[in-house]
Amino acid sequence: MSPGAGPGGPVNDYDGPCAVCGAVVPAGTGVLRHGPAGGWEVHHADHARDPAPPVRQDLPGWHRRRLLSLDIATTGNRAEVDRILAASVRGSDGAAEDWLLDPGPDPVSVAPSKGHGIGVERARAEGVPAAEALEELAGTLAGHLASKEVLVVWFAPHVLSTLHAELLRHGVPPLTERLPAGVAPICDPLVLDRHADRYRPGRRSLADVTEWYGIPHPHPGEAASDAEATLVLALAVAACHPAIARLSRPALHVEQIRWNADHAHRHPDALDWPFTALDPRPWQDFPRS
Repeated sequence: MSPGAGPGGPVNDYDGPCAVCGAVVPAGTGVLRHGPAGGWEVHHADHARDPAPPVRQDLPGWHRRRLLSLDIATTGNRAEVDRILAASVRGSDGAAEDWLLDPGPDPVSVAPSKGHGIGVERARAEGVPAAEALEELAGTLAGHLASKEVLVVWFAPHVLSTLHAELLRHGVPPLTERLPAGVAPICDPLVLDRHADRYRPGRRSLADVTEWYGIPHPHPGEAASDAEATLVLALAVAACHPAIARLSRPALHVEQIRWNADHAHRHPDALDWPFTALDPRPWQDFPRS
């Protein structure tokens, strides 16, 4: 059943039997919902159940191997300008590391829109020198990726592009120098969710998508909470969508490049997936509102 976009969500492009009563639902009049085993089912409008993700299945795949997730808290969203104040990694084997970074003496500030609650004064007082923390972080990530295991990053182009610029800024070898075979395989649950449930209405923030899949996310914006939620979300998306779970790790990475390109063509200024190798730029104050 092929979905088209309607004001209340996906609708059927073709005639099909109602999953509840079996009667024919004429094209354009039905409501599509995920079936219990994936795929789409069409319903008469008065038979449609509340929207929900597909039922999670006990599937083999890349998500059953050791995963590591990464998230960062930054001063803003300008990948080549803004600074990392905190970073966290979480592993499916229970591994957990957190860093609070002293951004150094530059006159940096935090954009009002950032919700992580870390001020520059606290980062300077309590954080370790940025170069030291970034070396540890890069070593952890490179070691995991060198083993060909999947690194999970929500909105990877922002996180990994910012990390690349920050490593260069502080004289730390970037991942591109540590991984001759490439910075892969990456799993971006945002890209997976957009592909698997393209026509679902609503926002696609990490908080919204974790809520859709029923995943606890108590402190949105905090690096540790976001890293944990992103890790669990990757497991959930794969368990709900067999076609995604059955991909090999290299194929998972390559397919996301293609899926993201399908979305990014509407945003010509978007960063490449999974990252753009940006050179760092000097600090710029945020425009006054």
